[in-house]
Amino acid sequence: MGYVAVIPLLPALAFAILAPLSGELRNRLRGVAVAGMAGSLVLSVIAFFQTWPGGHAEHPVWHVTFPLAEISGKPLEMGLMLDPISAAMLLVITIVGMCVQIYSLGYMHRDGRVGWYYAALSLFTAAMLLLVLADNFLLLYMAWEVMGLCSYLLIGFWHEQEAPRKASQKAFLTTRVGDVGFAIGLFAMYNAAGTFSFEGVLGSAASWAPGAATLVALMLLFGAMGKSAQVPLHVWLPDAMAGPTPASALIHAATMVAAGVYLVARALPIFEVSGVALTVTLWVGAITAMVGGLLAAVQHDIKKVLAYSTISQLGYMFIALGAGSVVAAMFHLVTHAFFKSLLFLGAGVIIHASHTQDMREMGGLAKHLKITTITFTAGSLALAGVFPFSGFWSKDEILAVLLHEQQYGVFVIALIAAFITAFYVARLWFRVFMGPEQSDELHEAHTSMLAPMVLLASITTVIGIGGYWFAEFLGHHGAWPEPKIYLPSLVAAGAGLALGWWAYGRMNVVLNTRPLKHRAGYAYDMLSMKLYFDLTYDTFVIKPYMRLALAFAIFDFKRIDGVVNGVARSWRTLSDRGWKFDRTVIDGAVNASASGARALGSRLRRIQVGRVQAYQRYVVGAVVLLMLWTVVKGA
Repeated sequence: MGYVAVIPLLPALAFAILAPLSGELRNRLRGVAVAGMAGSLVLSVIAFFQTWPGGHAEHPVWHVTFPLAEISGKPLEMGLMLDPISAAMLLVITIVGMCVQIYSLGYMHRDGRVGWYYAALSLFTAAMLLLVLADNFLLLYMAWEVMGLCSYLLIGFWHEQEAPRKASQKAFLTTRVGDVGFAIGLFAMYNAAGTFSFEGVLGSAASWAPGAATLVALMLLFGAMGKSAQVPLHVWLPDAMAGPTPASALIHAATMVAAGVYLVARALPIFEVSGVALTVTLWVGAITAMVGGLLAAVQHDIKKVLAYSTISQLGYMFIALGAGSVVAAMFHLVTHAFFKSLLFLGAGVIIHASHTQDMREMGGLAKHLKITTITFTAGSLALAGVFPFSGFWSKDEILAVLLHEQQYGVFVIALIAAFITAFYVARLWFRVFMGPEQSDELHEAHTSMLAPMVLLASITTVIGIGGYWFAEFLGHHGAWPEPKIYLPSLVAAGAGLALGWWAYGRMNVVLNTRPLKHRAGYAYDMLSMKLYFDLTYDTFVIKPYMRLALAFAIFDFKRIDGVVNGVARSWRTLSDRGWKFDRTVIDGAVNASASGARALGSRLRRIQVGRVQAYQRYVVGAVVLLMLWTVVKGA
């Protein structure tokens, strides 16, 4: 089964081929990225069916390691493995990735840098595939960081515009905050277990020193909160909608935001040893599910509605993990990946057709965009948790776990979040597809954009019924929903849809909703201001940081640079004076000696007249002087 290692390698090779090329050649060869993704999809399907029927989560069906280095005499090994969880993730990533790449052929065909878009998309997909195949936390972290870089590149793809540029910086910096926690968790993990491998770490967690499991689990959770946009590290995700819509479908449905859920699911035995970390995870998820749903209900940008919806659904997954259920969390991750990527791709068609992202400027699209309407409706009903669509089954699995674990308070919060979800889904659907038309130039998208949406809608419609077998595949006991679970869930979804129709499904939306906003008063203002999260960060983090940076800059300019420049000026003055002393005294003495020698030489040269008689006179004169000297000295 060595072909499993080729699955992340193919998109990585596509990036390696495209990245060094010129922009024009890269644009023409974007099919290389599509071919690489197609190859990974085929191999992922083969790997999945070789793992089927699963039921052996304790031991991977394929595992390979290689030595990397030694730390204090202990070998540091890297490796890849295939087990039911990674097999399911491979299938989700490659199906959604393939749909996004085909969809992008139509969506991005006019962009002058489409080749670079495909290169970054390929590297991003390769990193996520490597992450789910890693057999240790260190390799997982490496792939995790590559994904962070690629998200920066994709969110800021249209870097000529200010909004994408700032959004990419915000996403990069916010997720880096969580990554610091992840890194600290790795240090503590190695100190406690002496290894990074899943088998070594998870197998020894119960014997760690008191508090070590809690420290490691909370740090891993903090890293996951950054990647999976959990409160309070969720603020980057809505702004990330400034990137290309198909990239949003991949980043914010099946890959990057799912990485945090996958990390906690892999490390769940550490959380179970801690106990405290499970409780923290549970309530982080509950708060995020509520906050994300409430903020989605007041957005007017269609992509931001879906962004806050993603935050809320990720909160559901963390609720399941906090309740100790890998199956419920992973099943909702799988269903969410399909219906949310479908909704993002549908939003791309809607934006192309209406030339706006503001839902208040949309309406009447159902008459002109029939295929988009049908597929988007399937995704919307799945998100709302309506039977028989996939979201109904996976949400009920989470609710069942909460009742089984007697988490009644969180169960109620999850039902309220389900009601809010159905409400904002109805609000979005009725504002976009019903009501008066805002434009008479609406037209359906190209086949390359519609075909992936039809495939994802088909999967969304039927995949939910496979929840029983999915649990068996992961090695757990499967169960069908019980009336005490699905009846409250259906009531919450039905009530939310009914309220959404009452407020937005009738003719005059403005007149229907204005009294609601007026009655909500300060609560609506808080929600429209995103519960002041961004304002709080701006006031207490960003502005103080900028003031501190400015103070350091002034100190550096006036003090540090002043000292350096003062020393430089003093040295220059000293050098000038030294140069003048050298020129006047040293050079003067040397030049004067040379001038004197030259003058003396000129005079002595006159003695040499070339006549013997003259030389005789010089000799006689010298003899006379010598005799006189002898006489005088003797006297």
